[in-house]
Amino acid sequence: MICNRKIYHIVWVTHNSRISERMKTYNVKMGKPMVLTLDDEIEITGFIRDIVMENKYIILAYNICQHHVHLIFLCSEEERDQSIGNIKGKSAYLYKKSHEIKNTFHLWAQKFNKKEITSYKQLMNTFKYIQYNRYKHDLPPNRALRPIILQMLTSIDKGLDILQGIQTPCK
Repeated sequence: MICNRKIYHIVWVTHNSRISERMKTYNVKMGKPMVLTLDDEIEITGFIRDIVMENKYIILAYNICQHHVHLIFLCSEEERDQSIGNIKGKSAYLYKKSHEIKNTFHLWAQKFNKKEITSYKQLMNTFKYIQYNRYKHDLPPNRALRPIILQMLTSIDKGLDILQGIQTPCK
């Protein structure tokens, strides 16, 4: 049986790097934003790669940019929130452990944004947007990220085959 999979553009941000409407409404005071260094980006991407590979998540594009992460994720709607929660939670845990942080620590903001991709054109535009996101934010290229990212990605062609049910059925 083939799952009802969809393609999503997922974005999440580091803790305190954005203010939400809810925070404005309730006058929530923000703390110091978590801003990732180039080394942090490499380390966290390695954690995310391991989580993606361990769970056999289907990621078609990925980029990390100092205070946020973009990815194109292929999954069922039922799997989406739990899977992204797993990636965010486990990567934060591994980062905290790696840096021997003993006190309360938040790497990621609580929520994430999701947008379903419904056409090939939208998929290609989103892919390009993610690919060039570091340039958009005037961030230097982080060449050490590329080999790590390539290890976790499923090709767009294979992703589309899976979406159409040509490849393996879901779990």
